[in-house]
Amino acid sequence: MNYPTINRSFKSILTRLKNFALLEKIPIEILGEVFADNESLPIIKLNLNLQSKCQKKVLISGGIHGDEPAGVETICKFLENKMYTPFLKDWEITFLPCLNPSGYQRNTRNNHENKDLNRLFKQANSTQEVEIVKKVLKLPFDLTLELHEDNDSDGYYLFQKENFFSNPSLGRKILNAVETIMPINKSSEIEKIPAEKGLITQIKEPNEMTCWPMAIYSYHIGSKRCFTLETTPKLPMKSRVESHLKAIETALREY
Repeated sequence: MNYPTINRSFKSILTRLKNFALLEKIPIEILGEVFADNESLPIIKLNLNLQSKCQKKVLISGGIHGDEPAGVETICKFLENKMYTPFLKDWEITFLPCLNPSGYQRNTRNNHENKDLNRLFKQANSTQEVEIVKKVLKLPFDLTLELHEDNDSDGYYLFQKENFFSNPSLGRKILNAVETIMPINKSSEIEKIPAEKGLITQIKEPNEMTCWPMAIYSYHIGSKRCFTLETTPKLPMKSRVESHLKAIETALREY
C-alpha cells in the first residue's frame, strides 16, 4: 500500500473522498460548512450500506483535533482500498472523515476559533462542528471508533466505554492485533487514568465530568460501545495509519 506525504490542504482530502464517492456511486452529505481563512470548509458524512437491513451500526470519525492527521488518512485509505467490503454483510458504516477541517488545514489541535472541539460536548449550543456531530449521534450506534493521536505517548492505546455491559475483551483483541504493527503503551497510568497494557476502562461517568469528549457524549446518549483509539505520532505515518486500520478491522470483525 502506497503512503504519500500528507498534504495538509483540506481540499486534497475532499477531492479524494469525492473521487471515491463518484467511483462507488455513494453520495456525500454536506452536514454544514465552516468559514475560515477566507473559504468555506464542508464537514461531510459518508454512509455505506445505508439501505440495508444490517443489525449493527458503526460510526468511524477522524480529525476532531486538526494536528492529528493519521485518523483522516486512515479513513481515506479504508475507503479507497475498499477495506470495508468484508463487513458490509453485517454493518451499516457511517464515516465523519474530518470533523475539524480548519484545524486540519492549519495543523492545529483547536479549530479556527481556538476551541478544542473534543472538550465541548457537554455544552448546549456549542460550536458548529460539535452541534453537527450531536445531530449525527442523535440515534445511538452499536459501536463508535474515534481515531486520534497522542504526542506524549510512545505507543498505541485506547479508551473503552460501554453501555449495558462491561467486557474489556474487544479492546484487548484490538490492542493485540495492533501490537503486530506498533508498540503498545504499557504505562500503568495514561492521561492520569489507570491503564492495563494500553487498555483504559476505568473512565468516569458523564455526571462526574465537567466537560465531555465526543466518546462520552456518544456513551451518554446510548451508543453501546465507544472507543477512542490513540496512535503515537513519534512513528512514521505508514505505521500510524496501518495501526488504525488494523484496529478498525479487528473491532468490526470481533464485535
